[in-house]
Amino acid sequence: MSKPSSLIGCLFRHAELGPEPCAVASPDIRLSYAELAQCVLAQAVQLEKAGVTASSVVGIQCDDDIQHLILCLASVYMGATSCTVPTFESPQERKRVMQSAGVTHVAGMELALDLSECGVQGRGPCHTPNEQDGAELLFSTSGTTGEAKIVRHSDSGLVLQAPRHITGPDERFACLATMEHNFAKRHRLYCVAQGATNVFLKQGFAQLVEQCRKLKTTTLHVSAFQAQELLAVSDIVDLPRIRLKLGGSHVSAVLRRKLREIVSSELQCGYGTTETGAIGFTNATDDDALESVGRALPGIEIRVADKDRKAVAAGEEGEIAIRCEGMFHGYLNQPDLTELRLADGWFFTGDLGYLDEAERLHLCGRADDMFVFNSINIYPQDIEAQICRYPTVADAAVLPKSSAVHGDIPVALVVLKGLDAPDMRDLKKFVRSHVGLRCPRQFTIVERIPRNSGGKILRAEAQALLGQSLSGRALNS
Repeated sequence: MSKPSSLIGCLFRHAELGPEPCAVASPDIRLSYAELAQCVLAQAVQLEKAGVTASSVVGIQCDDDIQHLILCLASVYMGATSCTVPTFESPQERKRVMQSAGVTHVAGMELALDLSECGVQGRGPCHTPNEQDGAELLFSTSGTTGEAKIVRHSDSGLVLQAPRHITGPDERFACLATMEHNFAKRHRLYCVAQGATNVFLKQGFAQLVEQCRKLKTTTLHVSAFQAQELLAVSDIVDLPRIRLKLGGSHVSAVLRRKLREIVSSELQCGYGTTETGAIGFTNATDDDALESVGRALPGIEIRVADKDRKAVAAGEEGEIAIRCEGMFHGYLNQPDLTELRLADGWFFTGDLGYLDEAERLHLCGRADDMFVFNSINIYPQDIEAQICRYPTVADAAVLPKSSAVHGDIPVALVVLKGLDAPDMRDLKKFVRSHVGLRCPRQFTIVERIPRNSGGKILRAEAQALLGQSLSGRALNS
């Protein structure tokens, strides 16, 4: 029997199997797929009463993860378009998201299903509905440069992406980000497509290890920045055998080694985009992976292209292009950008990198982030990685400072590990020994580097922070 092509078809196929497997597990609730399907049906009734139809755009404004998942699946069941309106954002940003997405109905906690009144306990599987192939899901990109875009996906496209993320029904998947973050939301839907268990952990690190053990978590997905915090969890060495997956930003060789030694030997570092889903992951046994993001996953084609979009040789840097099933349909209301990024079946990511002789992909940063200093191309990510190797540095961002003579001068924002300031001259000497003339001419100490939920630097906000650096401690050369 072939796998259903839609999320709802997958959901009800799993529901037909009976009380197992488990669809949702948290410290407070457990739902089988039959029970989850009943919840989705009941939630769809609530949405219909609120006037939602197949032509509606539902803005889901709900900070309860399980309720958010049910609202999303109910919207898909009705064939409606849906997007997340994050409650943690400012009212102005929420309004911008709703206007950009064309939201017609807001689904908040007042519309969310009361699970205690749903009668899910002991209910058998419901009848499989006709598959809704027209449902669309909208995902806002990270907007790291200040220009967020809305990515259009079909639910059938997410079903095609799912096997690259979730291995199958035996996987019990958890991540530290909430459903209001697009990365986490997509993974939760991948679990539904694959019949896996969505494990929802309570926020924070205090009970992380205990919860993972009790809920039998097999996979924990975190950003590189969250991985740093994992190392500081007091009982993290007691974490049961688990697959630890990292994505979202550069993961240094030093951090990888520490994670393998302290958290889990089953470490995989990867790369993906909102437009395509996962692209590559390292193999936990690949000792030669260095700082790569591994080889292409099954069904993924990778091309590294020059400025004319022609493939370059192994080891040569260029723009990363991807071709696979389940890619996005385009950017909402941005046909020119869609045409620019999607060409001849390839998605040109705007990320720079190269393939080594073993076909591992290495990332070099964003083309949008690159700037020119004295005719030298500056790629911030490379320099940031070297700064973070310095013993007393916890985080760093390299940014351009405009100069009429030199073009854009590289400068750095630095977060310290402790209260004592480092020897700034020694820091500069250390960085210069690794990056030469590309070394930042100024280091400014700040309390934090602004990042999104995936760990990527919000460079527009970081640039604004740089503009306020006169109140910080800086060393100029």
